[in-house]
Formats: sequence, C-alpha cells, structure tokens
Amino acid sequence: MLAVNGVYNGETIELLSPVPKDKKYKVIVTFIEEISSKEQQLIRDFGENSNGFDFWLNENEDLYQDYLVK
Repeated sequence: MLAVNGVYNGETIELLSPVPKDKKYKVIVTFIEEISSKEQQLIRDFGENSNGFDFWLNENEDLYQDYLVK
C-alpha cells in the first residue's frame, strides 16, 4: 500500500508527493476535511518555493533507499 497526501480543488485531485509511474495502483479517495484558507496559502507557498523539493536530493530523506538496487 502506498499513501500520499493530495488536494481536491473541486475539479481535480493534485497529489502532493511523487508516485512511481512504472506501476498501476488501485485507489481509494477519502475526503478527510476541508482545507482552511491558511492551509491553502501554505500549500501555494510550498509549491512556489524553488527549493521546496530539495529534500528529494537528500538520501537520508528517501524512505525507500533501503530497497533501492545499487
């Protein structure tokens, strides 16, 4: 099972974490709670930050690094 956070904007669902594109997954979409305006701003700010995804470059942040074939 793979769990990722996402945001529904009334028309589409935007995933906030990367998902492997080489596999197909069954999906269950659960709407947990409405996002506050403060949370909406935080999400926009995170996406606009040019170094917002720099953690992907850090091997210590890679949850799956133990499973990678080197």
